Amino acid sequence: MEIGKFNYISETNMTSQDNLTGNEAKTGSTFAVGVVIGVLGLKGVLKVRPETNNPDLLSNIKSVEIATTKGIKTAHKVQSVKYEKRNLVLSLKEISDRNHAESLIGSTITTTRDQIRALDEDEFWMTDLIGAQVYSTEGTHLGTICDIVGQAGDFLEMKRLTPADADTVLLPFVKAIVPTVDIANKRIEIVNLPGLLD
Repeated sequence: MEIGKFNYISETNMTSQDNLTGNEAKTGSTFAVGVVIGVLGLKGVLKVRPETNNPDLLSNIKSVEIATTKGIKTAHKVQSVKYEKRNLVLSLKEISDRNHAESLIGSTITTTRDQIRALDEDEFWMTDLIGAQVYSTEGTHLGTICDIVGQAGDFLEMKRLTPADADTVLLPFVKAIVPTVDIANKRIEIVNLPGLLD
């Protein structure tokens, strides 16, 4: 039996003023694409380490801004973007030779938030989950989400409302345990199975 699993979306440069809630994207604000770490071929294709754990959000971007290590910023049109071997492969219209591309290694790339894919129903921004109040499905207030644990967001770390032997406890981030995630009201409900909070 497959247990439905939620996904959280991280972005390393997200700030409290730049949070996204649910499926909304703020037009005009920026979203980190990644850092240029290499070049592929002779035509200036960039190899980019993504700054989000869900690069699929970037599958339809049309333009980016590159900021070099010297602080120079330039706008570019995207010809193609692919995700291969945990990195983005990015082809830009204005970059057509290897020498130009190599000069950009170490540069950061951003796009505008209105270009990223909307989140699916079971995807959430990490910053929307942290700080959410945790209740049992019976209505008992149990604590507050303080972190996301695991590369794939396997667990929610909850700070207990009432301190026990350990101040925090890990909750499996699956639908069977976490049936309700109410981002608008910063409320999460869990099924308090025997031993879950021990």
